[in-house]
Amino acid sequence: MNLRNLAAYLQERFPPVNMSLFVVLFLTVRAVAGVEAGPGGAAPESGLLTAMGALAAVSFFFRLRVFDEEKDFAQDALHHPHRVLQTGRVTLRQLRALAWAGTLLEAGWAAAQGRPALLGWALALTYSLLMRAEFFVGGWLRRHLVLYAGSHLLIMPLVILWLWLAYTSGSPSFRGPLLPLLLGLSLLGGLAFELARKLHTPAQERAGVDSYSRALGYGPALAVTALVLLAGAATQARLLAGLGAGAAAYAVLLGLLGLTLLLYAAAARRPRELLLRRAELVVSLFMLTSYLALLAEVYGR
Repeated sequence: MNLRNLAAYLQERFPPVNMSLFVVLFLTVRAVAGVEAGPGGAAPESGLLTAMGALAAVSFFFRLRVFDEEKDFAQDALHHPHRVLQTGRVTLRQLRALAWAGTLLEAGWAAAQGRPALLGWALALTYSLLMRAEFFVGGWLRRHLVLYAGSHLLIMPLVILWLWLAYTSGSPSFRGPLLPLLLGLSLLGGLAFELARKLHTPAQERAGVDSYSRALGYGPALAVTALVLLAGAATQARLLAGLGAGAAAYAVLLGLLGLTLLLYAAAARRPRELLLRRAELVVSLFMLTSYLALLAEVYGR
C-alpha cells in the first residue's frame, strides 16, 4: 500500500481530528471510571497499556468507517467519484486488512484489562458486525433514515461500556450515576453530530444523497437537532455536577450551546448552507469540549 495514498484517504475520510476525538473519548471514560471505582478500584496498568487502549479505541472506530465504505461503495462511486477510495488509490481489500489487524490489538488490550473488558469488547464487536450486515434488513432500514441512524448510534454506549469495564473491574461501578450519564452523553452527542452533518437547505438537497432535512422536513429537522443538543447539555451538566465542577466548565459549554442554537435559529429564518456548516463545526466543538471538560474536572480535583 502506498503510504501517501493511505494518508490522503485518512485525511479525507478518517482525519486526525476524528482520531483525536476518539483518544479524548477513551481518556475521558478512563478518568471518570476511576472516580466512580474509587481508590483501589481501577485496574492498574502501565503507560504502554494506556497507549494501547487509546489505539484500540481509534481502531474500533476506524473499522466502523471501513464497514461504511464497504456498504456505500457503489453509491459513493456515483456521487463522489473523485474520492481516494473510489479512484483506486487505496482499495477496500487494503482497508479491510488494516481494520482487522487493529481488531487483534483491541482484543489483546481488552484481554489484558480483564475478563469483563474482553466480554464488553466482544459485545461491541458483535453489534458492529450486525450493523455491517444492516441487521439483515438493509433495504427496509435504509428507507427509514431516522431508524437507521438510531440503530447504528447504539454502538456508542456499547463502546463506552467496554472501556468502562476495563477500568472498574472488581468495583461496584454500576451503582453510581456516572456510567448512565456517560452513556447518555455519548448517545446524545453522537446523535447531534449525525443530525448536524446531514442537514441541508432545500436548495442544496441532492438526489440519491440522504439527509435528515429531507426525511423530516427542513424546519422540523433543525428543531429536533436543537432538542437533542439541549438534552445532551442537560446530561453534561449533571455529569459535571457529579464531579463537583466549578462555574467555568458550565460557562464554556453554555457558550458553545448558545452559539449553536443561534446559528440554527438564523438558518431557520433564512436557509443558508454556510450557516448549517458552521453549526456542524460548533456541534463538533461542543462534543469535544464536553469530554475535555470532564477530563479537566477529574484531573483538577
